[in-house]
Amino acid sequence: MTEDFRTEELLFMMKKISLDLTAQMEQKLKSKDISGVQAYFMVYILRHHPEGTYLTELSHEIGLSKSTLSALIKKLKEKNYICLQENPKDGRRKKVVPTAKLKKKGDKLMEKASQMESEICSVLNQQEKMQLWDLEQRLLAQLNKMEQTKTKNDGRFMYREKNFTTAETI
Repeated sequence: MTEDFRTEELLFMMKKISLDLTAQMEQKLKSKDISGVQAYFMVYILRHHPEGTYLTELSHEIGLSKSTLSALIKKLKEKNYICLQENPKDGRRKKVVPTAKLKKKGDKLMEKASQMESEICSVLNQQEKMQLWDLEQRLLAQLNKMEQTKTKNDGRFMYREKNFTTAETI
């Protein structure tokens, strides 16, 4: 095999992993009223922002555009899992806050997510997990650098979102 071919295989493997992770979320976390991706997003909120956070910060943290994130939040708001609070100093800024309904369901959601995460990562030891984390960070930094170069050169933003934002799962 040539080096170029191996690189191509590597990129397709990353794409496949992304799609397979989405499928696992749907299989393991989906319930009658929420998709697996919605459930995993709520787990993220409960783990990292139990008191709430702003849309812009969430967008940067998880790599979704504000419009995609807004659509996700709108659906969860309609189901009374998330509410939005206006910032008293800036009405344009909306704080995403888990509702009592989400907090009540949260322990079960987090337990299911932890089981899924453990099962997926069970083939890796701690050192391998740390190596994978480092490699992923380097790849994301390179993609970000490429995106900034593209934006600087032609003034447009590249469309770059995680695959788990497919229309069916949001």
